[in-house]
Amino acid sequence: MSEKAKILVADDDSFMHEIFAEALGDSYQLIAVENGADALAQAQSEHPDLVILDVEMPAMDGYATCLQLKEIDSTAKIPVIFVSAHNQIDDRLKGYEAGGEDYIIKPFAPQELDAKVAHLLQVVSERSGLKQMADYATSTAMTAMSSMGEMGALLEALKNFNACNDYQTLADAALAGLASYGMQGVIQIRCGDTTLTRNPQGEASPLENSVISHMADMDRITQFKSNMSITYPHVSLLVNNMPVSDPDRCGRLRDHLAMLIEGANVRVQGIGDAIESSRRGDAIQRAVARITTALKEIDSAQRKSLMDQRVAFTNLTDEMENALTSVALTTAQEEYLSSIIRNGIENIINVQSAELGMQNKLTGIVAELKEMLNPVKGA
Repeated sequence: MSEKAKILVADDDSFMHEIFAEALGDSYQLIAVENGADALAQAQSEHPDLVILDVEMPAMDGYATCLQLKEIDSTAKIPVIFVSAHNQIDDRLKGYEAGGEDYIIKPFAPQELDAKVAHLLQVVSERSGLKQMADYATSTAMTAMSSMGEMGALLEALKNFNACNDYQTLADAALAGLASYGMQGVIQIRCGDTTLTRNPQGEASPLENSVISHMADMDRITQFKSNMSITYPHVSLLVNNMPVSDPDRCGRLRDHLAMLIEGANVRVQGIGDAIESSRRGDAIQRAVARITTALKEIDSAQRKSLMDQRVAFTNLTDEMENALTSVALTTAQEEYLSSIIRNGIENIINVQSAELGMQNKLTGIVAELKEMLNPVKGA
């Protein structure tokens, strides 16, 4: 049986310790402390898998504690969840800037906390396996950047967008373009009912998702210290390491990344149109198939009806002629009545023959529809 994951909880409210124990005690090994200083000490000695920090603690609040955790090599990679009674964008941005992974609002249901912890631990586990690959990709991207220059990196990224036929591939291509500038961030793609948010390691954290979703309604380009957001109708980018100490490069990056995201936005529309066109094509294909089947059935039924009518008329003629011989008519009378009957039936058959041309047209339409549904191979 695998060892339980270790979770460090820092909250100055003892009642909250009981809530954490109720929500997580059965599934995880909990370490509870009452302030930020103890949290730092326990994190370095116990090496927990995850830290939960109350934002409002005396002396050292949750944000400050998290910042110090991220500055210590042995604790820098430990994921952090903030717990707070505040739900403003500024509060979430502070958590994001401090290096947190998620943000949960008091009061919360124990099931909600348990679900968030389980999801975050799973994401962190998956990221650890990708770290070496990510480091290699970043190194390769920086080498490419030095050889082709900033504009070359933009053109290369835009060219790669044309080969993307789904939203996830496009998001990863945009992040690769961002990495070619030595930048890191999060991208969100929105089209119809689809919303996809990713970072270089894969699925974005809940806090990243929350922050970039809030920024989707802001100005086209918004900068918060080293964080910058670029928003278009279908795509938003959040960059978290803008070189604010180099204003010239910062300005160039704003321009290049704006063009990068504008290109991604255009490609999202193209992918969406292709998906909708394919959906409509499938619907038309199904409709044509149903129409073809129905017309084929009508054609067969009408042809059978014509044949049945001719057989019935022939039988009727024979029966009428036989009946005339039994009513003691003169030969002239029999021939006269027989001619009337034959002429009448002949007229009906001639009318049917005229309708046969329309019937043949219907048969031709059915054949064309069948050819549309099943084109000849190699044509």
